[in-house]
Amino acid sequence: MKSNLNSVFKSLTIVLSIALFCLGCKKKERSSTEWGELATAKMNEITVLTANIPCGQLTDVSIQEMASGCSATYYPVKVSDQAKFEQLRKEYFDLLSEQTKAMTREGYIVDPCFESLWIAEQPIRLECNTGKVKVITSANMSIDEAKPLAAKTYLEIMAIVNAQTCTSASSWAYTPLIKDRLMDVEYITYLQAQDYTVLKKKVALYNRLKARIIQADGPATAVEPQTKVERIDCINGKPVIKLTTKQ
Repeated sequence: MKSNLNSVFKSLTIVLSIALFCLGCKKKERSSTEWGELATAKMNEITVLTANIPCGQLTDVSIQEMASGCSATYYPVKVSDQAKFEQLRKEYFDLLSEQTKAMTREGYIVDPCFESLWIAEQPIRLECNTGKVKVITSANMSIDEAKPLAAKTYLEIMAIVNAQTCTSASSWAYTPLIKDRLMDVEYITYLQAQDYTVLKKKVALYNRLKARIIQADGPATAVEPQTKVERIDCINGKPVIKLTTKQ
């Protein structure tokens, strides 16, 4: 009997020792800082892949987007590097996701993106610049070119808005357009129940260009909006924004 108890005790001791050993070998979770460093290193790989493409290869290059939250960045990518770019992009966003999870574990509050103003950078074209392929966007194009493009884009936006029809006020929302001073805006409507991607891109293009034009013409003074949207009504088959004075 004593021999049996000793055998059982030895067996339990071995199992416990193995369990403690396994717990000690548990992989240490990376911190948000460590995940961030890995993401930065991955982004450096993307930068190296897309930099210094000779102008002679311009016809074999496309514009590729890296969109995160409310912002986007655009890169010139050779056709032969497309698969590599897509893999690096996936790995980069996977690392950002792990960083966000780590931040949550560490007690940080990670707020979701909320676009009160559609103004994200938009791609325009590829061009040759100092011997290298460059992506021209709403953030880096010349002001001389930005002014007529902003005016043209505004007309395109209003054509979309003026063509809108409604049968009720439900599902309608609004977004601001920058006017002639920062924070001085007008509002347009869009239907949330339908795909408004085209409108959003045009508004973001216009707002980014308009903000740059205002700053370039300087000094860029901001004004406090005197009105706010109270509601959207459907009147005579058209969505109409009702404004009210801010108190």
